[in-house]
Amino acid sequence: MKQNNPIAGGLSSHLFWDVNKETLDWDKHLRLIVERVIQRGTYKNLLLIEKVYGKEKISDVIKHLPFLTTKDMMFVHRYYNIALEDLKCYKMRRSFGPIGIAFNI
Repeated sequence: MKQNNPIAGGLSSHLFWDVNKETLDWDKHLRLIVERVIQRGTYKNLLLIEKVYGKEKISDVIKHLPFLTTKDMMFVHRYYNIALEDLKCYKMRRSFGPIGIAFNI
């Protein structure tokens, strides 16, 4: 990762298996980094990006992600206190019909 952040090398390398980690820029690739950490990262990775971006900025990115698994949606809903209706991925799933008992909240 470009070293425009002092803790850039701390993210798990498996998160970026398909891209050159050395070319990632913390500002330019914000969405990719947040998406990968939410979908495939560890709690340590999550705490690391929170130090860099802050919870509010991460929440804003999460709200606009087009896809999250049900498990990931429920995690960000609880952890970041984001209403399910504010998640783009939740709205997109609802438009395809019922999505299961997990969302009968």
